[in-house]
Amino acid sequence: MGIFRRFCSAASRRRAATFLIARRVFPDFESARMSLFLQQWRGELLKLFARRRTYIGFGAFLLLEIVLLVVFRLQGVERIFERLISRQGQAFSEYYSALTLAQMILGFSVLILGAIYLALVAGDIVAKEGEDGHYRLLLVRPVSRVRLLLIKYLTCLGYTVVLVQFIAWSAFALGVAIKGWGGGFFAMAPEVGLLVFYEWGAGMAKFASASLFLALAMTVVSSIAFFLSCFPIKPSAATIGALSYVLIDMILRNTGFMESYDHLLLTKHMAAWARVLAEDVAWPVVIRSFAVIAAVNASLFVLGAAVFESRDLKS
Repeated sequence: MGIFRRFCSAASRRRAATFLIARRVFPDFESARMSLFLQQWRGELLKLFARRRTYIGFGAFLLLEIVLLVVFRLQGVERIFERLISRQGQAFSEYYSALTLAQMILGFSVLILGAIYLALVAGDIVAKEGEDGHYRLLLVRPVSRVRLLLIKYLTCLGYTVVLVQFIAWSAFALGVAIKGWGGGFFAMAPEVGLLVFYEWGAGMAKFASASLFLALAMTVVSSIAFFLSCFPIKPSAATIGALSYVLIDMILRNTGFMESYDHLLLTKHMAAWARVLAEDVAWPVVIRSFAVIAAVNASLFVLGAAVFESRDLKS
């Protein structure tokens, strides 16, 4: 109960009264307030991307993509894909394209390796400043803790989208450099039982939409790490805790021990991004999974804000 009493404190009531008075006295108060919020968010983004460790994920994935594309060029690996494509009655030379290679890289690497770098950044964004004692200075200014956390949380979500989009389109660019422009798109996602072929134009549209849904799915990893980062723990502990949860969730799903209860596993809902690649998308299933992800994200932010409000950061 002590956590939630903080929300009803005298200071909170004074801030609310001041806000109501300012809104009546200054007609443009809302637009100025939103402009200030956007400026603060921009400052947080600049601070994040000014750190060198923010770019570790970009460099690691670029290296991984190069290695995987070299592996995919090996004759033994190409024969495997040639058999897969030929069994469906399609031409291997047509559908073993840049889009096909890029989608395979996304499917193989983002959920595991991407989770590492997302948890690294999101687990650091709140806990690191608490460890360094920066909140003593930040909270001297007339800004609420929830507003401060919201800016940092949106920064984590922005980083998630940027990283996943970088992975998707850098893999595509490297694929174009190797296989050239054009061809078909062979989309394969065994976790949802998907095996489908597209022409280049339709394939580009499917690949772009799937990459956006993948970015949205990966926000839940950032949310878990962000939630743990709100506790008075080391940044490394928040990162390891988030990764441990994601890996345990993935292991339980892949081993089939929770087949009857797989709707309780986050990785089950995260895999719904691949369903967007289907020719006839099962939108009710996709919407349901992403509604679960959105609900989990919102719940983790609210719980993290409650924990952060209860902490003594000024002493």
